[in-house]
Amino acid sequence: MAPYATLFTKHKGSVWIVPPAGAISLIETGTTIERESGSRRHVGFARRVYHKLLLVPRLSSSFRFIQGDYATVFMLHRFRDGESGRTGLDSMQLRRGLEHLRRNGYELVSLAELFRRLAEKGPRLRGAVAFTIDDGYLEQAEVAGPIFREFDCPVTTFVTTGFLDGTVWLWWDKIEYVFSNTRRESLSVRLGETTVRYHLNPESGKSSMSADFAERCKVVDDEEKHRAITRLAQEAEVDLPDTAPSRYAPMTWDHVRTYEAQGMTFGPHTVSHPILSRAQPAQAIEEISESWHRLQAEARYPVPIFCYPNGLDADFGDREVAILRKLGFLGALSAEAGFLDPASFQQGSDGPFMIKRLPFPEELSVLAQYAGGIERLKHIARRM
Repeated sequence: MAPYATLFTKHKGSVWIVPPAGAISLIETGTTIERESGSRRHVGFARRVYHKLLLVPRLSSSFRFIQGDYATVFMLHRFRDGESGRTGLDSMQLRRGLEHLRRNGYELVSLAELFRRLAEKGPRLRGAVAFTIDDGYLEQAEVAGPIFREFDCPVTTFVTTGFLDGTVWLWWDKIEYVFSNTRRESLSVRLGETTVRYHLNPESGKSSMSADFAERCKVVDDEEKHRAITRLAQEAEVDLPDTAPSRYAPMTWDHVRTYEAQGMTFGPHTVSHPILSRAQPAQAIEEISESWHRLQAEARYPVPIFCYPNGLDADFGDREVAILRKLGFLGALSAEAGFLDPASFQQGSDGPFMIKRLPFPEELSVLAQYAGGIERLKHIARRM
């Protein structure tokens, strides 16, 4: 559920979504501050000190032995580009993160190298770090590509091939486009067996409503998702362009080849980015196989590692793993949070197709915590 939208049932089969009443009144009146206990202040102070200590040179990396044979695979998506209005991770945050990793002596390796070392039992990982980018947006090449090259850091970008071909644009961007451009004050849209209603006004937070509708689209079958987006656009009286507007534009195949020559590698991410578990069997086969064939046709060095769209455990299963194995893939990445370790990789034939990743954090101290072994230490402590 979106954090600043309140849901309540109006009647059977219908949900209303309205802005929360008085959501910031406690902060405005100072009530929260007045009621804050001394212990809570101490916790806040301790947390600030902890995050500063994480950035003391060599301190966080001194816990790196805890990583053992584990590796950290970071997942990135969009990057901020002020000229086009694209939002996402600020390029300076990425640059500071890579600088921190290089300065503290982390081994930055390609995804293919990680898989090779795990499969062939090569040199120990010892806390190695790998980077991945999902989807294939334009700024992933033009903004992120030069930064990774600057730090001589390998990165694998998973591209949605129909997006690069210009035959589709990403479905959640269509939803955002509709909410951003409608002049309607309310919307009523059937989605599966539910009718979702939104009240729109300057204070209602259209972005939260867009995110809410996108989340709801993830739990219906893929055909119904696209029908619902069409109904949303019609109800909102917004014409959806045939190709993605500049804010949502993809990179091109020329970008793929250019950045391959500069060290970036590319893997397949389906044709149209469906939730595979919500797709019909024939569609799942087509989405995976066609995306791989298109990448093989356009890229010089396609990586035979797949990335599941959305990527949570419920979004793929044995069917998708069987398709990937039949096509000769080495493995696949999910979006479930966790580290890559040899035990899980080598556990049965499905191990390489269940690789976990961590989202690249905006705070440098959190990056130090993830890569430096402290996050893994916390995981160990929780299990004790």
